[in-house]
Amino acid sequence: MDKVKSVELISRIKKGEQNAFKEFYEEFFPRVYKYAERRVKNREVAEDITSETFFKVLKGLSCFVIKGDNALDVWIYSIERNVVRDWFRKNAGVDLLPFEEAFSDVLSSIVDDPYSTAEREEVKEYIVSALEEIPEQYREVIELRFYKMKKIKDIALELEKSVDAVKVTQFRALSALKEKVEEKLHSGQKRTNN
Repeated sequence: MDKVKSVELISRIKKGEQNAFKEFYEEFFPRVYKYAERRVKNREVAEDITSETFFKVLKGLSCFVIKGDNALDVWIYSIERNVVRDWFRKNAGVDLLPFEEAFSDVLSSIVDDPYSTAEREEVKEYIVSALEEIPEQYREVIELRFYKMKKIKDIALELEKSVDAVKVTQFRALSALKEKVEEKLHSGQKRTNN
């Protein structure tokens, strides 16, 4: 949503216009709900996260200042991301996208939607850092498979290995990378909590 439309809508909500809130809800509900459902993979939990996100957004709306295009979108996304993180900390003890989904998202082109852009950038930082810490043969398979988008049979030919050997290496490489990303995530959470 552009800056002018966002300013107008927030102004109308602050004045108590019922239709303004309805417009706001209809504009943002699909993205807020879809993001929650994609993260938690549970309809009821996604509904709870969506409700809590809208509650927090409305509570903070009086203090929110629009500084640029998509500012409202980014602000709502950041609130929801924190609600989702809190849910993961309480229920799963970890805040991580299903790893292969996150890895694929990171390597696809970044779009203007802050819901995907911010998440991909955050995960990308963890992945790039973690890649430096895994064995060379794992890094090589990951780079060929996910960066150069090669098929497993082509990687097998290039590395002079069997298809099964490449599949095993890819599995081990992703497991090692996931472990490193989780370590970085947990150490980041500890620093944030201290």
